[in-house]
Amino acid sequence: MDSNQLNIFCMVTRQQSFSKAAKLLHMSQPAVSTQVKNLEEYYRGQLLSRTPQGVTLTKAGEVLYEYAQKILDLQNEMEGKLETIFKHVNNKIMIGASTIIGNVALPCTIYLFKEEHPEVELNLNISNADEVLRMVMSGEVDIGVVEGDPDSSTLKALPVTSDELVFIAPPQYPAKGDVISLQDFFDHPLILREDGSGTRRALASALARQGFSVDQLNVITEMKNTYAIKSAVEAGLGGSVVPRLAVRKEAYTGSLRVLTITDLEMPINFNLVYPINRSLSTKTKLFIKFLTSPEESCLC
Repeated sequence: MDSNQLNIFCMVTRQQSFSKAAKLLHMSQPAVSTQVKNLEEYYRGQLLSRTPQGVTLTKAGEVLYEYAQKILDLQNEMEGKLETIFKHVNNKIMIGASTIIGNVALPCTIYLFKEEHPEVELNLNISNADEVLRMVMSGEVDIGVVEGDPDSSTLKALPVTSDELVFIAPPQYPAKGDVISLQDFFDHPLILREDGSGTRRALASALARQGFSVDQLNVITEMKNTYAIKSAVEAGLGGSVVPRLAVRKEAYTGSLRVLTITDLEMPINFNLVYPINRSLSTKTKLFIKFLTSPEESCLC
């Protein structure tokens, strides 16, 4: 016994005719008769009385018809609620992003995507790169956008954009041109991001290529928030290293000096990541294309 058989049985009952029910159900009359017969065999008793004037319910048929209507109504209610839930889930994208790109670029990208797809709900969770990768792996977010390549064979990484790390100092910093020597960089008091941040990892990699380490720097404090770092630097508490993307406004207004370090190349790449074995919703795939496709390239 299944819901389709119950639906056929109820239609025959309401129409009091196999032929009329078959026509409304777009089935052949023998097929309708077979389904009702299967029900009677399942319950081991006659459910309908066949007469030249049509069909009528037996006592057992009356009981089945009463409960069949309740079952079908309950199934319709259930399917309606499930459809609402799945429609909401399939139109919802959970995004994890590391601090720089999450605070600076992605909000504008999300706004542009929403203009094209207003039905989609996008939630942005911002943290450091290690925490974003953890959220991606655990399924707390659908996709992540982080600095650098994830050190995991289970993650797919798609390039979003490239940038470079730069040294920032207060406006009054006495630099000649837009550069600072490597020695001056090592001597300068620094405010850096915490362990686990993509910026910190990119800096460590750049130093390691030159035979140095972060431990050799004059680090006076660490902060988890790039905005706090920029405020501290602007106040003259020290210098820092951040992606150029993070200080576009400050470079334009002159509230910070933005310098490159001689003999220290510090490239940084941002990648969109998600587990290789995870199925993605259609809307999530649309957003991935929107963010990573060279034809669309909608990173602000």
